[in-house]
Amino acid sequence: MLQKSKKKEPSASSSLTAGLYQTPFYPLSYIKVLIQIGHEPLPPFKSKSIFGREQFFYPNNFSYMRYVYSVEGISGLYRGLGMKIISHSVATYVYDTVNQMLDESESMESEQSIERKDKNEEKLAVFIKQTSKELTARCWGVIISHPFHVMGLRCMAQFVGGETAYSSWNIFHNVSEIYRSEGILGFFSGLIPRILFEASTIALTSSLAYLIKNYVYEDKEIDALIDLFSSLVANSVTYPLSLVSSISCISGSSLMAARPPRMALYASWIDVFKHLYDTNQLKRGSSSFFRVYQPFESQIAGFSLGHGTVRKFN
Repeated sequence: MLQKSKKKEPSASSSLTAGLYQTPFYPLSYIKVLIQIGHEPLPPFKSKSIFGREQFFYPNNFSYMRYVYSVEGISGLYRGLGMKIISHSVATYVYDTVNQMLDESESMESEQSIERKDKNEEKLAVFIKQTSKELTARCWGVIISHPFHVMGLRCMAQFVGGETAYSSWNIFHNVSEIYRSEGILGFFSGLIPRILFEASTIALTSSLAYLIKNYVYEDKEIDALIDLFSSLVANSVTYPLSLVSSISCISGSSLMAARPPRMALYASWIDVFKHLYDTNQLKRGSSSFFRVYQPFESQIAGFSLGHGTVRKFN
């Protein structure tokens, strides 16, 4: 079960600090996005799996990071950092603001609603209330910050073609670029699968933790481990939605990474999901090590005509 968040006044400084916390591990997030959109500049190599079977593997994420460094230097590992900081800061500020509003609206009735219920009913009521509040606050944070999230991912994707259409820090330049080529809807590319990912992850994490804590192992000392386990399981289950969202955010742009032959043309995020499912790529980018090579010729050498139909170049 999700722990009740501490009450605090939302502030721009604390939200910016939360955004800046992304900086140390940003290169790993950057490499993950490049892998998610299917950019594999390093050739696979043959090795043995943990079961002793010979397979082809892609180099791990740290090898990929060294490659990016060799091409663009240290600055190249931080493409899109500014948009990432802005996106996370805005999401944090909105999340804290909505949480505060929900706390204030519930403060007058919370004691009366729980006061005379038995223990199990009380636990369930608290679980539902906290999960609902977390879902509401997180989803509003995602919606308001999503345009900056799109800008950040497109900055990262520019590595594929070496473009400079999107800026890591200039919001107005990015707004002009997206509006000129795609209109208002371009700012919300990939929003639906991202909301579905966030909502389903929160729901699965909190539900699994609640069930384990109350019906399997009632020991407060390992609550943190149960929360961690629940989070890992939930993120593994919902990962395909995160992948679909990342691809959808870039799809439709004028970047080389979003055009054939590097990426199929998709009519919607459902097209993206269908294509990844058909090519067995729904877990692409989920692992940093032991990245098993799975050829997906239909995506590399083809393009989509809509509704998930992929044809190869002749």
